[in-house]
Amino acid sequence: MAVQYLTDAKGKKVAVVVPLAEWEALQAKLRDLTYEELSPEEAAGSEAAWQDFLAGKTKPLAQVIKEQLHDRED
Repeated sequence: MAVQYLTDAKGKKVAVVVPLAEWEALQAKLRDLTYEELSPEEAAGSEAAWQDFLAGKTKPLAQVIKEQLHDRED
């Protein structure tokens, strides 16, 4: 995927540009993934997770990875 990143004056990534054809292909794939393919419990869990995300109740990815690695038993 040939994406371009837009940065602010300090070099922090603030946006991404995705070629239109690739964006449309991604949107088509997403349309194929509907809640109908999920069990009611999975759909409810997915919706709850989305609402948590929108409300800012999520953890940074680095923290989740650290917690998962810490809980491993191997």
